[in-house]
Amino acid sequence: MNGKTADLIIVGGGVTGLSVALHLKKLKAGKVLLLERHHIGAGQSGHAAGIVRGLVGHKAVASMLMESLGFFTDFEHQYGEKLAVHQTGFLLLNHASQSDFLDHVICEATEAGCKADRVSAAEAIELQPGLRQDRDDVYAFEPGAVYVDPMLATHTMAKVARRLGVEVVEGCEVHSIRKNGTRILGVETSQGNIDSDTVVIGTAAWGAAQLATLGVEVPVYPHRTEMAFFSVWPDSGARVVRILSDARAMLYLRPEGIDQMFVGWREGDRITGINDFAHANPDNYWQTAHYATLADMARRLAMILPFMADGFVHRSYACVYDYTPDGMPILDRAESIKGLHFSLGYSGGGFSLSPWVGSVMARFIMDGSKSPEMDLLRLSRFAEGRLIKWGNVKQGLH
Repeated sequence: MNGKTADLIIVGGGVTGLSVALHLKKLKAGKVLLLERHHIGAGQSGHAAGIVRGLVGHKAVASMLMESLGFFTDFEHQYGEKLAVHQTGFLLLNHASQSDFLDHVICEATEAGCKADRVSAAEAIELQPGLRQDRDDVYAFEPGAVYVDPMLATHTMAKVARRLGVEVVEGCEVHSIRKNGTRILGVETSQGNIDSDTVVIGTAAWGAAQLATLGVEVPVYPHRTEMAFFSVWPDSGARVVRILSDARAMLYLRPEGIDQMFVGWREGDRITGINDFAHANPDNYWQTAHYATLADMARRLAMILPFMADGFVHRSYACVYDYTPDGMPILDRAESIKGLHFSLGYSGGGFSLSPWVGSVMARFIMDGSKSPEMDLLRLSRFAEGRLIKWGNVKQGLH
């Protein structure tokens, strides 16, 4: 590729990089080149849960999520490509001690356009048959929440981006970002040098190290986490039919086909600061869940859904999140290097935010404009002590 040029280079072929590329072309950007060292979606995007919901305790964050929700629900109409969107709704469960905070969460989300409300115990069990109920439980339900197959969605976005004129190159590893003093010159890759005066880093857990080589320090920490697919017996009649998030058990889950469910940790409930991060090398880590973790997850899952006491692990995996101190991403550009932009630190929520991120980052790259919501995610917020409190439970990041 020596001698190749582009108006903009995006490093990272996940859902975030693809969303930025897609939205850049919608804004009539010039030659946009997206580089992925492996295959599209090989990193975090292929390990996501694919859940999009707006029920969080921060109006601005809820509005970001609602824009993303609209992107997926209206995808076929807007882009002419089919995408299976499963509108199951989102049921949040918590202890009665969090009742007032739950009302706060609903208020913040509702002001952002999210339709959600408290539901009774009787309504909750109608929404999800087989749910365990205690006298001190409280519930909220967001009927419009959805999930999609994350890898299918990522590749569908790549298909649209290519149709709009984005050049997507797989198997092309970026070895370094080239610069001359305070200006970006392009990238050095496994396929040769490519010249450009604008580079966007969207490489999740790998991004902090890439930026550090350029003298840009970001508080992004690689954190290994574990997920699993659990199954009920096909003849049991028991099913998961909603997206569930249970702060009591610190798990979230969603349907996966008919007899299975995707189960993950509510990491924000388990992490309260950087000392809690299980630092990991994103290029060298154990990629299946440990037995002890699965046993604990199975125990907690049976607390939520007693019928899962007879369930079993179908398969499991681990991945490395790119965590920030407040669990929200960093969207910004380098003050000291013209043409260097970055979008990383998604803390496990990158898929659900990616459509909104693509839209605001594209405008920022094209003309430097920032919406008030995007400005919340500037790098300097950490030094300024302006961390974002956005969770839907009182403690933790989420």
